[in-house]
Amino acid sequence: MAKIEDRMIEVLGSERQQTQAPAFVPRKPIPMLGYQRIDGARFHSREFMQAEWDHIWTRTWNIACHVSELGEPGEFRVHTLGKESLLFVRGEDGEIRGFFNVCQHRGNVLCQVQSGMVERFTCPYHGWQWNNDGSLHLLSRPELFGQFKDGVPKGELDLPPVRTDTWGGWVWFNLDPHAIELREFLGEAGRQLESYELEKFQLIDQATFEWNGNWKHAHDAFNESYHFETLHADFMNITEGYDVPIELVGIHSRMINFNLTVSELLGNAEEMTPLREKFLGIGTQVPADYQGSLRDIHLEVIKAKRAIQDQTHLPYRRMNDEQLVHQYHYTFFPGTTFTQTPEASIVFRYRPHPTDPAFCYYDFLITEHRAPGSEPPLVTPRFFRHDELDDYADAFPDTFDPFLANVLKQDGSNMPTMQQGTGSLGFRGMILGDQEVRIRHFHQQIDRCLMGDYPWLHAT
Repeated sequence: MAKIEDRMIEVLGSERQQTQAPAFVPRKPIPMLGYQRIDGARFHSREFMQAEWDHIWTRTWNIACHVSELGEPGEFRVHTLGKESLLFVRGEDGEIRGFFNVCQHRGNVLCQVQSGMVERFTCPYHGWQWNNDGSLHLLSRPELFGQFKDGVPKGELDLPPVRTDTWGGWVWFNLDPHAIELREFLGEAGRQLESYELEKFQLIDQATFEWNGNWKHAHDAFNESYHFETLHADFMNITEGYDVPIELVGIHSRMINFNLTVSELLGNAEEMTPLREKFLGIGTQVPADYQGSLRDIHLEVIKAKRAIQDQTHLPYRRMNDEQLVHQYHYTFFPGTTFTQTPEASIVFRYRPHPTDPAFCYYDFLITEHRAPGSEPPLVTPRFFRHDELDDYADAFPDTFDPFLANVLKQDGSNMPTMQQGTGSLGFRGMILGDQEVRIRHFHQQIDRCLMGDYPWLHAT
């Protein structure tokens, strides 16, 4: 247990706050899921990749886009998952719908731009058209089709629908038309996250990184903080990622990263440095003449935020003390992570490559809970190939601090070496510690799915 937990109990009390999102401290025991090694073949095998597609990606709920990106009738976004191109559009009736983005004539990709505003979609090959509710609008030269001499069967030629729903300000989809409801799939973890009022957050920025590594390597990189001490050594000056509380929530999971503190692993905790001064809120979140321990700054900020809970648009009243400052980190199986404070939410998506298990797409989606009436920014999605970006600060010129952007770069730098190493004849399988239980849990859910035992059909 990290020392910061003892300090929080000393100052805030030992009773676990029973808010919508339960407090992590005092912590629950980390579940024991065994010690079996995790094989490396799952990161490389095309057969395993196809099995994941058949049993996981085509049966689970995933995020397509932010609701605000479909604000007006006719606004659309194209989203790719594996080999599928999917089309999401707000109809003239205001309803958001999803469709397979494929022309029903000869199988061409129907909409070949990523976003826009249309009354109808026109295939650039032969000119067939569909309305933005998916119904067929025009079949070019129907007299040339003998099978339609008695009329065009429009319903049969409508765009195939994709199961679509909204939650937390995001448009979600499921390729299984018989899938359980989205909220049932999100389960208790989703209910806890609703305390942040995510539907009020504005989309600020988004970037996609092509990484030279399997999508599960990307997932695993962001679901433990054991690596902070080595890979993100500077980051430990402003956070505590050592031995943090972790909880499994059905098929999903959550953990906490402690903000506005200095890690107990660092011996010079009271030395003020430029990095600490900037990120610990000296002069902003606490007075410039703050005299307390740098490790206790989070406690001062908790007290300050609680004092203004009735004067802010932020939902402090719905939150436990930890939520006011610390990072609540939820991952929804298989490929979506929300990392949360009251003021900002960053969503990670981990997506498989269409054909190559050695590549993946990592999406970084920034939202903020700005004051009511704030004008939302114009967001232009950006895509970076695996060999394109030297400085990740260039991916976020105005929306993400350069120091934090290059913490992200450090995570990305492991992708090709993890991919190479897990394919080695000398690799005997992953050995996972207690702080990596979320990774073990995740791979166990994958294994269950591939055996035809779909865990989301059980209690979540």
